Amino acid sequence: MKANILVLIILFGFSINGVAASIRSIIHDCGSYRSLTIEGNIEQGDFKEFIKIIKANQGKISGINIFSPGGDFYEAMKIGRAMRVLELSSMVPMRKASGTPSCTPFSKYALQPEPNSPKNCTCASACFFIHIGAVYRGGTFLSVHRPYFEKGKFGELSKIKAEKAFENLQNDARDYMLEMGVPKHVQEDVMGTPSDQALILDEKTVKTYFWLKLPFRHEWIKNKCSRLSAKEIARLKSYGRMLMSSPKARIPADKRTDFSYLIKKEKEEDKCSILITDQSRIKAYEKYFQIKATDYANHKFIKWSLASNYLGKSFNDLLNEEKFTERKVSKVSILERSATATAPCLKLYDNPGAWGLGKRREVDSVIVGSDSNPSKEFISKLIKLLED
Repeated sequence: MKANILVLIILFGFSINGVAASIRSIIHDCGSYRSLTIEGNIEQGDFKEFIKIIKANQGKISGINIFSPGGDFYEAMKIGRAMRVLELSSMVPMRKASGTPSCTPFSKYALQPEPNSPKNCTCASACFFIHIGAVYRGGTFLSVHRPYFEKGKFGELSKIKAEKAFENLQNDARDYMLEMGVPKHVQEDVMGTPSDQALILDEKTVKTYFWLKLPFRHEWIKNKCSRLSAKEIARLKSYGRMLMSSPKARIPADKRTDFSYLIKKEKEEDKCSILITDQSRIKAYEKYFQIKATDYANHKFIKWSLASNYLGKSFNDLLNEEKFTERKVSKVSILERSATATAPCLKLYDNPGAWGLGKRREVDSVIVGSDSNPSKEFISKLIKLLED
């Protein structure tokens, strides 16, 4: 009987009328920064796709962006547990003063993506269970309620069986939240909110319990990387307030040496923190998948030599036939395509001075690139391919 109840939970813990989540990697330029986006309803199979993309990128994905109205609790729980073990960060929408979610990047220079569909600009229900699995959390819009069964076979159970199934589901939710460090009073807020209602967590609660690094990671990294004393931190904050006081504010001449010294130490702290975080994440990846992360294992080196085939091709034809983004620098047109998990980035240039007005734009030169710090093995394999 217990097995039958478990099957019902797995089948009906998600929206049967929704569209499965879109899970896609986002690689900026030649791969200097990689993230993964989960958008839409969470359904069975999403965990498998999530793991597939993480593995294909060989430990280089560090952050997950989530835009989801909810879905399958058990699938969300699997993704959240994997994120915790793989030491991944998470970003959800920000909460406006009005209480509504915002998915607009805080800066035009931010690498934060936006959802393909505005209706997915939220983090509700099962999304919360994914987000709390991260080791670093950003975003302040979290809408919660207790897990539930979709309309269907649950209603056909006898009262006794339905009560047992519901109890098991709620216990699983509590166990998971306890595992992820959610305090008891927040757990009760979640579990006390009926499935047909929504509790939007206030900003104080979010920033106290679900904001930035996990407490132990914050203290651990701080202990390893601290460079500034308490007095130096106070002076640096004072300089910051001074600069923020007005657009024309400047550090006094007799304080500039001290200010530069403090900024240098702050940068050393940041560099240390990033290094430790990256190294720890790579070790976590290798432990989880039981393989060594490399930048060459699944790389399609043949793409480098095939890039020369674009020479002489029409810009218009390429824009119609392939996924390139066009931009202009001075009078030169550039077609760009970011790297993928297995292929390099590509930049195609025209030469407007080489032909007269009205003639077609053609690819005059090609640049192929990869990460800024390729391994010796990567370089060796690439050279061998080009020599061959």
